[in-house]
Amino acid sequence: MTDPRPSLRVSRAAERALRFAATRFFLNLRLASRVTVGMSAATTGRPWLAVAAFACVLYDVLYYLALRRGLRIPLPVRLALDAADVSVWSMLYGAPLDAPSLVAAPLAFETALLRGATGLLAPLVVCVAASTVLLATGGQLSPAPLLWPGFGAVGGLLFSRYLEARLRQRLRTAEAERQAARSQAELAGRHSVAVGADTVVDLLTRTWPLLAVPGKPAASPLSAWRQRLSEETADHAEYLAVALLRWEQRHNLASPDLSRDVEFRPTGGCSSLLLTPHQVSVLEELLVRLAPTGTVTVTVPRPRPLGLRQDLHLGDRAVSLPADERPHTPPFDPGPAMIGLGALGSLGHAYPDMDGVPLPPALGLTASGLAVAWWAHRRVMARGTSAHGVVLAAALGFGAVDALVSTAFMQTLESGGLTRLPYLHFLLFAGPLAVMYLRDLSAARRWGTLAATGAILAACTALLPVPLHLADVTALSWPLAFTAGTSSLRDLLDEENSGFDEELARARAAAVSEGYRGGRADVLLLVREAAEEARRRLTQDRTALDPVFLPEIERRLTEVDHRLATLQQVTPGRPA
Repeated sequence: MTDPRPSLRVSRAAERALRFAATRFFLNLRLASRVTVGMSAATTGRPWLAVAAFACVLYDVLYYLALRRGLRIPLPVRLALDAADVSVWSMLYGAPLDAPSLVAAPLAFETALLRGATGLLAPLVVCVAASTVLLATGGQLSPAPLLWPGFGAVGGLLFSRYLEARLRQRLRTAEAERQAARSQAELAGRHSVAVGADTVVDLLTRTWPLLAVPGKPAASPLSAWRQRLSEETADHAEYLAVALLRWEQRHNLASPDLSRDVEFRPTGGCSSLLLTPHQVSVLEELLVRLAPTGTVTVTVPRPRPLGLRQDLHLGDRAVSLPADERPHTPPFDPGPAMIGLGALGSLGHAYPDMDGVPLPPALGLTASGLAVAWWAHRRVMARGTSAHGVVLAAALGFGAVDALVSTAFMQTLESGGLTRLPYLHFLLFAGPLAVMYLRDLSAARRWGTLAATGAILAACTALLPVPLHLADVTALSWPLAFTAGTSSLRDLLDEENSGFDEELARARAAAVSEGYRGGRADVLLLVREAAEEARRRLTQDRTALDPVFLPEIERRLTEVDHRLATLQQVTPGRPA
């Protein structure tokens, strides 16, 4: 049974990660909103409003520090503060309401992150409050107070699912690794007693024929061990190399004919490739049908995550182990979800207050982005983290198409006194995705990602129908806010992984020690029972045995007893 402590550790890790994500995105997005409102107000001749916006930065920082230090502000109070914030700034700032509305997105994100679907109430409350104030003051209604907090809530739900599934998959893989490591250690424990130069097993096996008398079986009781090996089946996960070694031992022990013996030589990632019990069973059936002999090199061209199909080369024969028939948690990766959210966000290009892109091109971008997200999902399912490079490349490819099309078809050139930069939208999903993936990629791919990003920005800036102004640089605050938050989140996840891995390593070490001791004890018990049977046979059949052999039999059995006593006194350490 799996130790429950890692599950508790995961729960604590998840809660810390969720709260960290919530507070960090809280500060980043609110600061981006204030800077955008302040610069827009300054460029449209409303300096007093710009001063008020930048003064709110101090309020946001103090608010963030209070949350970071553990101050528990009731959710209804925080929701009322955000609803009032969005309502007042919607009234003072006027259309477009996108930047003021984004102030409430972090709370919606946090609520959905920690409380699930309850977070969907936050956008509704903010929208009702802002719309009521706008109606009372004669302002222009807008979907922004519902749209942007709604995006925050959806993002919180998706990220919560990602983190939970990620940790659940880690637990499943860790349990499989623990089982496989124990099995491998058990083999090492058996070998420490039974394999080597003139072991106690060899000595007793050579002694048994000297006890043969007419009318009694001459077979050694140690044949029971061989029978047990031949009947042993895997009911747990197994490393491929260990599964091959177990089958090799059973096969070679089953017959004295040396011409049918086999020796597997696993290469590459075979030692660390995990197979499920179902796949181990399929592998054994395949080996029985193929009946390999001699030296067989085993390779795995492309290892896949636990439970998925594995393709092997046994010498010059290609075989496949099907995916596990049991339901399992697939590897959940943020890449496809981020690309999908970016594809949905491409519809925002058609919003008149944003870029005014005609609806057909915007719908085409969304459809193509969703297709890329589905392709990325299938690739991650098949290849796990090894797919990060191609998924990031696909995200940048879609981002380039989105940036070029939205810039070429934009009809809204200015909003709130600032030039519209529709091509920055691709950084909202490609930037965070690059941060999550880059540490897993080679240096060449990292530089390639930076070069591709720079090329997209340069090409689209050249396509803009109007020149840029210094104040337009504030548009970069949005992708920077998302990317900086994701970077900090990756740091936290790596830190949590380190602590989580330490606990799993302790559980694995305990399983290895248990398996090694169990393997030794298994063989020692069999040898002790065989030695006792040899003693009884010697006592009962002494008169029927050749007198010439008696002294040698006595000497060998005494030597067996001495070696058993020595082996049982030694405290075995863990195998290397």
